[in-house]
Amino acid sequence: MEKKKKSSLDTQMLIVRDFIDEFYNKTVFQKGSSSSASDLTPTLIKSLYAFQDAHKAYPIGELGRNARVKSSTITDMVDRLERDGIAERFKDNGDRRIIKVRLTAKGKKIRSEFTRKSRQGFEALFAKLHDTEKKSLLHHLESAYQILKKI
Repeated sequence: MEKKKKSSLDTQMLIVRDFIDEFYNKTVFQKGSSSSASDLTPTLIKSLYAFQDAHKAYPIGELGRNARVKSSTITDMVDRLERDGIAERFKDNGDRRIIKVRLTAKGKKIRSEFTRKSRQGFEALFAKLHDTEKKSLLHHLESAYQILKKI
């Protein structure tokens, strides 16, 4: 019984892994693209989109909430962005105790390019589907998202 249970779990894990790999390859990472935007890691992508407005500066805590990560995690993410010249920290003029973060010109360019490439990837993906397939895919993705929120 234990071996059968393990086998079932292994199968379920493979299905989830294969789905995630295929989804990212077709939409987010766009394999085969020569663009530097296709070389972004999931963490970097999440960091970039924590800046909901690419032209606005954010307190670190707000970036963490936007990215849905712990404060220690967002600090590490911002450290990397700053190290790579993608974002910069500065003290708020109104309250020098508050540290804000903004994207640099390089960060804005990377975010913009990634957004453009992602939109193109999704357009190409959806262009291959009939309307009923699109609706079904989106419905099932929304259902999966709601289930993931529960667990």
